[in-house]
Amino acid sequence: MSMREPADYQTGPRILHISADYPNPHRNRTTTAIERLVRRAAGAEGNAQIGEHIVMSLNRTSKPWKTHFIDCGERHGVRVYSYRYFGLPMGLGLARTMRRVARKIASTLSAESWKPDLIHAHKFAFEGIAGLWLAEHYGDDVRLFVSVRGESERNVLLFKPDYRPLMRRIAAHADMLYHVSAWFRPAFHEHIPEQPEKERLLPNIVGNTSAALPSLPANGRFATVLHLNLRKRKGLNDLLKGFALFLETNPGICLDIIGPGDDETVAAVIKEIDELDLAASVKLLGGMDGKTLFSHLPNYLALALPSHQETFGMVYLEALFAGIPILYSQNTGIDGYLDGMDAGVGIEAGNVQDIASALETLYRKNEAYRQSIAASGQLLHDRFNPDAIAEGYRADIERFCCQTNSRETAK
Repeated sequence: MSMREPADYQTGPRILHISADYPNPHRNRTTTAIERLVRRAAGAEGNAQIGEHIVMSLNRTSKPWKTHFIDCGERHGVRVYSYRYFGLPMGLGLARTMRRVARKIASTLSAESWKPDLIHAHKFAFEGIAGLWLAEHYGDDVRLFVSVRGESERNVLLFKPDYRPLMRRIAAHADMLYHVSAWFRPAFHEHIPEQPEKERLLPNIVGNTSAALPSLPANGRFATVLHLNLRKRKGLNDLLKGFALFLETNPGICLDIIGPGDDETVAAVIKEIDELDLAASVKLLGGMDGKTLFSHLPNYLALALPSHQETFGMVYLEALFAGIPILYSQNTGIDGYLDGMDAGVGIEAGNVQDIASALETLYRKNEAYRQSIAASGQLLHDRFNPDAIAEGYRADIERFCCQTNSRETAK
């Protein structure tokens, strides 16, 4: 993809994505959720291409000497830049930092004679600030899409009240507001006026969707899947304590912990397991690639992940498409997407007794849950079908960028 070529509407409009959660070769591992959506829009999954896509893959550092701006070239039909920018921790100076990021992006695109027709900021309270600056910089003929991801947005809206007017400006300017976190939508509207004509859910895309779900006998083990470095936010210690209570009346059941972690973190988890006298019942299996994980999940009793904060939690959905029930926390993660199906047990985050009771329920009624999930296979597939999700996104791009050049007409 040559950025110096003039706009070519045979392939569609020029789309700039700003995301702090997009994989690139110069950053640590991150979720593939946004990459899956962008690649489908760019035609990298065998579907028709719509648009010319550039991703600014952001990564904050508090060490000025660690910053970089690297052109990674074309990756799966998408031009990717790795942009590690300087920013203070705890969101200090957030607005100023994001505007500085936006100016750097604008100067880079200007040097390449590349002007976007659409900007998609993939996190409302962070990238959204940069997206708003760029949209205002380029003028009304440039569209703005913004994704709302509950975990990050919640912290800014709750703990930075001075930012609420800016957040309302972002929402007012946006052509589309995508709610990735269904559970966060009511809390979002406590601070941001509702605009139903331009808001809708946009669930993350997972890699094992199917209407026909696996049906395998349970192996007498629960699974939890997480990056161990995030164990506190994912509620791992709460799960271990709840599992210890569960074992008092259900000896012989085991728990597998799946996921990578640095040496210090792994040592800390082993210490927690030993202190709870769980060494004989809990195993650390390390990280697994997606294909290996998908092959293992159908054998487990259930996935147990009582997170304290979770934007979406793709692994919950991966477990359901593996045909097994889930233990999840209410008002976070997948909560809000499971209406109309008996897919698992929601608990109060941090409540150890709740976790123990949920494990008991999932164990005693395991076959009933598996049958219920199997019967909901078509509903799950319809709700989370990657092709349908991508097609809806592509339709929004076409509606705002390919049919009219007037912001007011499009609205």
